[in-house]
Amino acid sequence: MVSPFVCVLCVSPNVAENHHRIVRQNTRMMDASSSVSPCLPRGSRQRQHPRGRRRQKRRRFGPTRSGILPNENENKLRAAAERRRGEDEKKDVGRNRDDRGGGKEDVVKTLVSKMSGFYEVGGVDVYRAIDACQKTRLGVERKKTSLAEIGVYQGRSFLALLSLRKQDEKCIAIDCFENQTNNVDESGVGDYNKFRKNMAQACEAMKATGSFSWDGGVDSGLPSFIVPISKDSTKMSKETDFNEDEDGPVRIFSIDGSHTLETTLKDLKLAADECLDKKGVVILDDCFNPDWPGCVSGLAKYLSTSGQVAPFAIAYNKVYLCAPSLVEMYQESIIRDSNVAVRKRAHLFGHECIVCKHGWLHTFHGNDDAYSRVAST
Repeated sequence: MVSPFVCVLCVSPNVAENHHRIVRQNTRMMDASSSVSPCLPRGSRQRQHPRGRRRQKRRRFGPTRSGILPNENENKLRAAAERRRGEDEKKDVGRNRDDRGGGKEDVVKTLVSKMSGFYEVGGVDVYRAIDACQKTRLGVERKKTSLAEIGVYQGRSFLALLSLRKQDEKCIAIDCFENQTNNVDESGVGDYNKFRKNMAQACEAMKATGSFSWDGGVDSGLPSFIVPISKDSTKMSKETDFNEDEDGPVRIFSIDGSHTLETTLKDLKLAADECLDKKGVVILDDCFNPDWPGCVSGLAKYLSTSGQVAPFAIAYNKVYLCAPSLVEMYQESIIRDSNVAVRKRAHLFGHECIVCKHGWLHTFHGNDDAYSRVAST
């Protein structure tokens, strides 16, 4: 005999339908909860979509289909990179040297940090280590020499270079300046008026500290020891553009001109093979900047055809080169300098180099406009 109570439960359509609906809902909830990412902390749950699927907003971090990065992302990337760069520069500016005034402000680094350009402030310490090696170990202090740079822009890196100046030493500034027809790859637009103003103000500020040698002489608005040359560097030669008899050979030659393979190769030949002192150093910029592969390509081409200089250090997006016989001496001087962060050793085109800090420009290029411009293909 069947119980009437049981029969009512079995045949009631409303109760059965409610029961199956509850079971289906519980099953969906269990499936949804099991889809939570295992990377989330234990006990955390993301808010679920009513159908058990997480609703995610699709985000773009690269160029859109049109090739242009959204302004919002562009601004965020630039702001974040500039913030980190600023923090890094503050650390470098605040790092003092015992032989340059103890706990006093580092005037050179402060001036460099306030000037427009792409030179890393931390590179000042590498320059100083090289300068100290030349003056104390290689006898350059007693010899007539000069300093030179190709591609001075508004003077940021040139200021770091001329801060090393010896008494009566000439500093040669080479740039196209307003004649930009020679700037074939638009790697930087120089401005002579800004360069002249920056150098005059910076030299006055350094002179006021008493640690910078300058008699105050001015020629056409520039300190008289600065020799500006407005010319295409690929058309220059030692015989026509450098007065070695009067100024001496170049002991530190910085190259930051046009960034094509052909120009980099010619600039290296001019600097290293023609104008450099036998104990001097050539500094090549942007070798590891992915925007300018011509720099490292030009370096590779030069090293395969000439043995005048060899790379001995990599620091702040620059490669430093000297005579092969002096590699170990320069490396030792940099390693001993407590203000230079040497990370490791590595080989560059078969030459062992010390690798120092990189800075922030290798990840954020101030002259990279790809965020707002579609590159032609």
